[in-house]
Amino acid sequence: MNTTESVFNVIRELILELKDDEIENITLESTIEALDLDSLDFVEMQVVVRKTLGVSMDPKAFASGDISTLQALCDYILGLTQAAQAPA
Repeated sequence: MNTTESVFNVIRELILELKDDEIENITLESTIEALDLDSLDFVEMQVVVRKTLGVSMDPKAFASGDISTLQALCDYILGLTQAAQAPA
């Protein structure tokens, strides 16, 4: 089962690869804007999340502005994984 910490670790590692930032600069409170993530970064994130966590993110989730922090992103992904694991 995925936890906030496990999802955050996946996202943080990806951001470290994409942005060559320092690990201590990337926290759950970090904003998407402050991390300077662009649309190509979001596409890469969607691919990694699908391969690593087994869920597909809606591309519109970022465009809507509802996901403004890494905490919100982790919560969104956790919601997707819980929905995918729910019995039909």
